[in-house]
Amino acid sequence: MVAPKGQTASAAPIRGGTIPIRSTDDGIHLSDSILWFDSRANGQLSFVSSAQFPSKVQVPQIITTEETLKILAAQKNEPKTHNALVCQYNRPFSIGRLRMELLPSGGILGGASLYVETEQGRLLYAPYLQTQKSGTVRQMQLKKAHTLILNAYHPDPNQALPNRKKERDRFIDSVKNAIQNGQAPTILCRPTAIAQELTKILSDEGIPVAVHPSIYRVHKVYEACGSPLGKYTPYSMRSAHRNKPVIWPAPTKPGHLRSKLPEGPVFLIEQTMGDTQLPTHLKRNVERFYFSDACDGVELREVIAAVAPKELYFIGPYAKRYVEEMKSICPKVKPLFQNNQPTLF
Repeated sequence: MVAPKGQTASAAPIRGGTIPIRSTDDGIHLSDSILWFDSRANGQLSFVSSAQFPSKVQVPQIITTEETLKILAAQKNEPKTHNALVCQYNRPFSIGRLRMELLPSGGILGGASLYVETEQGRLLYAPYLQTQKSGTVRQMQLKKAHTLILNAYHPDPNQALPNRKKERDRFIDSVKNAIQNGQAPTILCRPTAIAQELTKILSDEGIPVAVHPSIYRVHKVYEACGSPLGKYTPYSMRSAHRNKPVIWPAPTKPGHLRSKLPEGPVFLIEQTMGDTQLPTHLKRNVERFYFSDACDGVELREVIAAVAPKELYFIGPYAKRYVEEMKSICPKVKPLFQNNQPTLF
């Protein structure tokens, strides 16, 4: 969603509706206001939607949740600002002529959508939604709005991910079978949101886990914020973790792992089908499961129906494809391309 550090670019506002907005290399700007959405360096005030934000924020003032700040600090990725407007969900506030409210987005602790009332109408910026309950965070909330901004996160807007309950049951059965065979699996997944959900799933089944130190730090934030995850310990090469599954960060770049994996079978948790490339030297059998922390295209249609917008914008590299598929369900549907992103599909 963001550009490399320090890059900025101007773009003509996208008009033709009642709320003018513009997309740049670094975040989205609500035109004729000081408000930016998920900007790293542009502007004076930016809303930070979640701790999935990939790099340090350097704008003078941010709007976010306390939980997001704590997770970013645990990731050693805290914003470079001493002026954070820390907000709670469902507590409206005003800055100038803008009346705003944070709504839980449902995917990660502290993750939020921003509902904005302007003189031109109501806008909902919701880049990171999860409609399904995870058991570790508050359930997603929506409000009706004239303008809706969504993230085209999954490649195919017509493809539904595998049923989450069935994947959960399949995952639990596979972990139990591996343990019964004396092989504790290494579970590769996102270190935030998914790692915490899987820890709780296994703990609820009476299966304690060991977790990578980076995941352990985020776990502690979840628990400090009132989201217990069950039994887990930090992984250490010096400690024996016999018959205990290990939760490990999935590679963030093709073929890249942070460190050598523990011995045992590998269970790969993917956001979308086939989206993770493992190193070629990893020759063990890999079993894949699908747990996404964001809506698929089918679920986004339900979101759009609930919000009932007159203007619908998609961000992300698959924005154009989503626009083509969904232009019949809203009077105005357009992509918001950031200049650093390629136009895909």
